[in-house]
Amino acid sequence: MRIIQTCILSLLLTGFLAFSSNAEESVADPGQPTRVLSLSLQDFIQLVREKNERIRSQHLEWAISRQAVKKEWSIFEPDFIGSCEHQYNRQRNTTEEAASRQLFGIVPTEIYKERSNSYTAAVEGLVPTGGKVRLGYTLQDMSNTLIDARYDDKESEYRTLLAATLTQPLLKNAGIKTTMAGIRVAEADSEMAFQEYRRQMMRVIADAISAYCDLYLAQEKYKVRKDSVRIAERILEDNRERVKTGKMAETEVLEAEAGLALRRSLESAAKQDYISATNRARSFFSSSAAEGEINIEITDRFEIDKLQLDFGESLKKAFKLRPEYISSRKKAEREDVRLAFARNQRWPQLDLKGSYGLNGLDLSAGSSWDDALDTDFKSWSVGVELRIPLGGGMKGRSELQAARHRKKQALLELKAVEVALADTIDTAVQNVYSAQEQAAHYRKVVDLNKRLLEVELARLDAGKSNSRLVLEKEADLNKAKEAELEALVNYKKAVLGLETAEGSLLLNHNIEVMEVVSP
Repeated sequence: MRIIQTCILSLLLTGFLAFSSNAEESVADPGQPTRVLSLSLQDFIQLVREKNERIRSQHLEWAISRQAVKKEWSIFEPDFIGSCEHQYNRQRNTTEEAASRQLFGIVPTEIYKERSNSYTAAVEGLVPTGGKVRLGYTLQDMSNTLIDARYDDKESEYRTLLAATLTQPLLKNAGIKTTMAGIRVAEADSEMAFQEYRRQMMRVIADAISAYCDLYLAQEKYKVRKDSVRIAERILEDNRERVKTGKMAETEVLEAEAGLALRRSLESAAKQDYISATNRARSFFSSSAAEGEINIEITDRFEIDKLQLDFGESLKKAFKLRPEYISSRKKAEREDVRLAFARNQRWPQLDLKGSYGLNGLDLSAGSSWDDALDTDFKSWSVGVELRIPLGGGMKGRSELQAARHRKKQALLELKAVEVALADTIDTAVQNVYSAQEQAAHYRKVVDLNKRLLEVELARLDAGKSNSRLVLEKEADLNKAKEAELEALVNYKKAVLGLETAEGSLLLNHNIEVMEVVSP
């Protein structure tokens, strides 16, 4: 009987939180080929970040939003415009046309013919003030009946125009802020998409850590129940020996067999829980059971940390790091841009228009170009154009009112997020304190049940107890151990909930993706 007591006490002293790494302690069945994957929590998180499809999908959404910003910036990309046009005209002269075309003492013919080729090359673009600038070169190759009559040995005249034009809004659509409004809105949308990427990553990582905790719990429970089976097997073996020698009634063997059968059933259930927890953990780093069986071994040891929590500091962290709050603030800033643009659109359209050009004319293209640059044949114009809606600008008024409503809506959402953050953090802080207390109480329960089992073993050794009572005390101890494990995991999940509420989860695990955290 002392052998049984020694074995049981040895198992208890080994510690129910240690999971053996050798073959006989493996969760997988002997002889079944498995891959052993030993993971610390940090290794597991890194694996999830690299391979989780939800994270990668949201990252692509953020990449799409960045391309939208580049698209908006393209409004400043200048355009090259090139064109060519051929015209031909053959008609009879009217009496008036014949009289007006009597040049150089030549009597005009009844038929008038005209041919021209026009070539244009220009660069056109938008400037930050909202103005449109065009720099162009036009060459016109002209031939007609009058030119043929004027120049006996030449068939064409060449006209050159080098011109610059500017259309600058003075009221509606004027100014850098108005011109850049679309870009600023796209940048805000991109920042919101980035915060959504962080939020999704935080959610996935939090779920993955929760799955890691569940796997730890399943692993440790399975170990506790395997130890319980070993104890029951040794008790049964000893009882059979004592029955053979006539030192114990046969009913003691039946009691031990019943206890062993119950514990094997519990062990089987614990093994299935472990398999389920393993597969759930695998799903977070996109590992399918079809790829083969994996035995994930948790290398981290869970302990209770004496945390000193401060509601005010946690709330400050949340205002600095929580994606929902940052996104709501960016949304309010975006609506400010839209509101300012809508106000600008209420103005009438008043545009300043100006142009300046150099003209050249000669019998060859090159000479025509030189004539435009060397002579003083200039042309310019300046003026304004006013456009006012006769109905008072119904579209502008409607868009302005809608922008005001969206701004108010964004501020209300921001306020709602602030209230929700404060309540969530307060709840998370209280959960951590409560989980700490529960874990401490269950630690005491385990210690007491250990002492009760030791006393019962001593009574059994003295012949004052029986196998049923010993197994009951051992079962009570196992329940206490499992309850303590659950309390420990609940504590870790409570800390996880606080990190999520603060928005510090990614930062605490060294995977924060924010390049610059807004103050």
